[in-house]
Amino acid sequence: MSMLQTALSGFIARYHDNAALVADHADWCCRILLVAADTGETVPLAVANGRVEALAEMEQRAGLVVTADTAVLLDVLELRRDPNEPYLFGELTIEGPEADFMRLDYVVTKLCMT
Repeated sequence: MSMLQTALSGFIARYHDNAALVADHADWCCRILLVAADTGETVPLAVANGRVEALAEMEQRAGLVVTADTAVLLDVLELRRDPNEPYLFGELTIEGPEADFMRLDYVVTKLCMT
């Protein structure tokens, strides 16, 4: 398992441990692809009914594509860094529907605050 996959697994566990946050997003379904710009590593995940279901290859196109250098992705996934700063400074980019982007931002920011 890569460092990125390990960090993502820890992030998912913290998210699932926050029952209120998961319940707030019970209607959210999205496919997300993390892309490490410096290494080309990609890590797909699927969110269904607010819960992360899989870290597996995508059969469908990702709804959101999150791209940043590995160090930035690790900082965000390990909750050492709020995602807004790297986004505002262009270190992290997100492609996809604004509604899904806003939900992902909310989840990550909320976890950083706890």
